[in-house]
Amino acid sequence: MTFPLTGTAARGLTKEEIIQSIRPKLRRVLIVLNNKGGAGKTTTTANISAQLAAALHEAGSAQRVLAIDLDPQGNLGLDLGYQGKPGDDEGQSVINVVEGTGPLHILRDVRPHLDVVPGGKVLKRTTASIIGTRSIDPRREILLSLAQALADVASDYEWILIDCPPNIADLQHLAAVAAEYVLIPVCFDQGAIQGLEGVSEVFDVATPLNPTLTPLGVLLFGFDRQHLRKVKDEEGEVIGVREIGFLAKKRREIEGVLADSGIPIFQTVITRAVNVADQCRKHGRVFAELADLSAGPEWKKHARQHQLTLSMESAETSAIEMEEATAEIIKRALALEAEAYA
Repeated sequence: MTFPLTGTAARGLTKEEIIQSIRPKLRRVLIVLNNKGGAGKTTTTANISAQLAAALHEAGSAQRVLAIDLDPQGNLGLDLGYQGKPGDDEGQSVINVVEGTGPLHILRDVRPHLDVVPGGKVLKRTTASIIGTRSIDPRREILLSLAQALADVASDYEWILIDCPPNIADLQHLAAVAAEYVLIPVCFDQGAIQGLEGVSEVFDVATPLNPTLTPLGVLLFGFDRQHLRKVKDEEGEVIGVREIGFLAKKRREIEGVLADSGIPIFQTVITRAVNVADQCRKHGRVFAELADLSAGPEWKKHARQHQLTLSMESAETSAIEMEEATAEIIKRALALEAEAYA
């Protein structure tokens, strides 16, 4: 299993004119990818997108965030609450882009400063569109189609995040050709770690058309909170956390898989909170929004009526973890950007 080196070592290739024209516009396109389902890709995409958009909204920025759902399951629509509502085309506009029949359909203001390109069952047709192209040049044009469509709208967006499906190579390749960075969530089971091999294969296909594609890092997702221990100073104040048991073992195992690639594992761990995840999807809210909801005066009554066991503390913990992870991820992306485009 091999990954490209991070940083400028991967950026010395000559590009075709079409690639040269679109790459400068796509410096802040980030895809969330693991070839294993259930690794936290959609939850991560939804939460990071919403947090970045909220920060831009609070700052009064004219820029926005765009989240793109390339998964035929369309679960980003559940997490952000737009699935089945007016404007949800279930991925039809992505098909239009691939087939050259129309532009991306952007669903505006799913949140303040957050727009979405919906996914869904229509995306199953994408593979047929690509496989049906036998010659090399038309296939290359198809693989560049999403990148070109995003280049046309990228000036409106501070960040573009793409939720990739597991085990659908053509959709993963479309995303990777359009991206600058790859964020890899890895959960606690062995299958998610094995999914890293699929990520390596995506790089093999995408980098001839997108030599700037860079692995951003691995986000540990869905681990038990019992494997985190608070570290206190002499006065009893919490000054950090220490990983123990299965979590510490799994971090070492993933570090071994990544070997000399230079790909870091982010320090923040998104711990498993089944009730939080379930209520987020049911309410169409991200972690921070659910934390605010559960802290409100009506939550206890709502929880009793629906026999919910979600606590305000549990929702708040998930929100804090995702906020810290987002800060780590964006800090690294900006550092790589400064290195590459100085």
